[in-house]
Amino acid sequence: MQNLIRTLVFSCCALSLSAAAQETEVSRWHWNSFGTLGLAHSSEDRADFVFDNLQPKGTGFNRRWNPDLDSRLGVQLNADLLPGLEAVVQVVSEQRPDNSFTPFLNWANLRYEILPDLRIRAGRVAMASFMASSSRKVGYSNPWIRPSAEVYRLLALTNSDGVDIEYRLRTGEFTHTLSALYGKKTVINTRDQHVHNTDVWGVYDTSEFGPWTVHIAHQQKHTDNQNPPLGKFWSAGVSYDSGLWLLNAEWVRAENYDGRRVLAVREAWNLAAAYRMDLLTPFISLSQLRPLTVVSGTPVSQTTVATGVRWDIRKNWDLKLQWDHVRPGNDSFGTLQAIQPGFPKGKPVNVVAVALDFAY
Repeated sequence: MQNLIRTLVFSCCALSLSAAAQETEVSRWHWNSFGTLGLAHSSEDRADFVFDNLQPKGTGFNRRWNPDLDSRLGVQLNADLLPGLEAVVQVVSEQRPDNSFTPFLNWANLRYEILPDLRIRAGRVAMASFMASSSRKVGYSNPWIRPSAEVYRLLALTNSDGVDIEYRLRTGEFTHTLSALYGKKTVINTRDQHVHNTDVWGVYDTSEFGPWTVHIAHQQKHTDNQNPPLGKFWSAGVSYDSGLWLLNAEWVRAENYDGRRVLAVREAWNLAAAYRMDLLTPFISLSQLRPLTVVSGTPVSQTTVATGVRWDIRKNWDLKLQWDHVRPGNDSFGTLQAIQPGFPKGKPVNVVAVALDFAY
């Protein structure tokens, strides 16, 4: 309840800043705010359903009804400092590995436009690892409450402290964007361990033509709790958005070593579809996560079917209802956490969630 109160207070601040921004006449400063107030319930009380492995508690064992799983609030400032030079700062409050909602800097960078289609950024920048990398935290921009856990949990890094460069080519309806990134980032996990990622680099390519978007990415990094430290990541995705239909397909592959020199290779994919009917948008998705190598311990394999509906209740606000049927592999607990004695491997779990989104 204390976390929820903090969330509501931060929400009021975000909305106040957004309203103030709409009244200002200084066009060089642009405020935006976004947020989700959610509530999730699990059918199982002997294990926790979580979105990723940086969430310390989910819905199920720790709390049958959990408002922390999907709730999130953010404020973003874009400032035009000089011709061609822009500063971006984004502060987000969401459930953190220490189970607090302490706001943190998600983005904080300077962007300089060298040429009309060539720009460079320095600071804390978003990593374009997935189709929805820049919008995954903005619930209002997506039909569903959360993206596929099977796909998006395979990479804990969402931003990097360093530099990136981007070149954009436009020809008629065709837009091609190529970017490269280099930096480092420390991630604090749920055991309060500081995992240092260095020599983080990636190349990303996005092509847009009419309703079609194709995205591919490759990243590598050195992580100090692996032996050897090298980790690799690939992703590919395609999206079709006609205005009426939204179709998404995404695939990822991750290769990481543990501390005993054992290589774990995992792949995941997601197929999703949404149909916009005036104020209502029903959606459905199918996801799967599977290990490609045999490692010690319980393998992490899982398939999820999710369906729901989005209702645009007013401008800049929506209300969503979503049901997830999570089925771990026969010899796996899947991505469930806080497993209690007697909970069998392969047992399916049903999760129902409701969320209220806004964006200004």
